[in-house]
Amino acid sequence: MKRRTALLALALVLLPAPAMAQTMTLRSLLTDFARLPGLEARFREEKRIALLAVPVRSEGRIWFANPGRLMRRVERPDPSSALIADGQLRMRSGDRTEELSIDTNPVLRGFVESFRAVLAGDQETLERFYRAELTPGEGDQWSLRLLPRDRALAGFLREIHMRGHGVTIEEMRMIEVSGDETRTEFYDVSTSRRFSDAEAARIFRIP
Repeated sequence: MKRRTALLALALVLLPAPAMAQTMTLRSLLTDFARLPGLEARFREEKRIALLAVPVRSEGRIWFANPGRLMRRVERPDPSSALIADGQLRMRSGDRTEELSIDTNPVLRGFVESFRAVLAGDQETLERFYRAELTPGEGDQWSLRLLPRDRALAGFLREIHMRGHGVTIEEMRMIEVSGDETRTEFYDVSTSRRFSDAEAARIFRIP
């Protein structure tokens, strides 16, 4: 009996312990984002401007094709479009279309990478522009605080806050040095979106 008890105790020591829930880290979260094929979501946005008594509100949709194409369409109240692809930002509002190079504009690229790099799971680029502070929550919930590293970007942007669960971003708050704040809420989020060639040609374009 004593020998059997001793063998059982030895077996329990040698057997692997039950898997423990691992603490979420920035690397593990972005690794999960990097696996996304694409994303589609609706958004509601509210921009509070110090000089305006009433917030500016808008609604629309976004699409993301990993790793670098991002389309944002504002549907209400004033339709507009913005496409990020191939190092360019192309925007259309009314009859006016404008195109800017992202790679040659550090401030613009910093703004763009705050969102694109998270969706693409691109930690190297994200940390090139921001000091990223991840706070794990209950289950797979998380919040992420981004503080600009670049001096020029920090002259405009104080910080960005994102919160979500798993690979779903639920909210993003952008706080500018001026005190203006933009809060974007994402809903009806699909994180397994795949785009056929025909869909991509239709969605990721600005006439």
